[in-house]
Amino acid sequence: MNDILILLVEENPADTSHIKEYLQEKHFFHFDLKEAESLGAALSLMSHYDFDVVLLDLVLPDSSGLDTARRIITKYPETAVIVLTNSEEEETARQAVRYGAEDCLDKTTLSSAMLTKSVAYAIERKKLILEKYDILSDLVLALDKIESLENVLPICAGCKKIYHEDKHHWLSLEEFTDLKSGIRTHTPLCPDCKQDIENNL
Repeated sequence: MNDILILLVEENPADTSHIKEYLQEKHFFHFDLKEAESLGAALSLMSHYDFDVVLLDLVLPDSSGLDTARRIITKYPETAVIVLTNSEEEETARQAVRYGAEDCLDKTTLSSAMLTKSVAYAIERKKLILEKYDILSDLVLALDKIESLENVLPICAGCKKIYHEDKHHWLSLEEFTDLKSGIRTHTPLCPDCKQDIENNL
């Protein structure tokens, strides 16, 4: 497995030290860690590196609260974000998750196992989400192509047959394709459709 590239965005040196120890204690994965003490520094690093996950404290010298998470998630939606909070910031952390962060962890109860598992799961969740977006994008593109085809071809709005100008006849999609391509296609019927046809004979 390739090294996981992690960006730790944390102002407090003590918290930074603890988090680095937690990551090194469990060897669930190999990682390369870079650090930033402000949102501006984090965004600068993210413009140069393709991070797998960002460990993000919500209270930074140049940003605080939900806006801290929002600015990173909006600018880099393909990067998994784990919010690091204190107990009094729990509601803000939940809002960050609703906005798009993969997880939120309370620094006061954090452990090595908790942190490393969260990193691994966050990366996998982000991959699944991006795959779903890709599928939806492909579906939207296919629907757009169908709509464009309907605007070009004389397709019946009811039965979806296509009018063939040379034959002066309405043809099914399969018949139209056969004539245009010169290749005979075979379209099977499911058992239910076969039964419906037999019942109507």
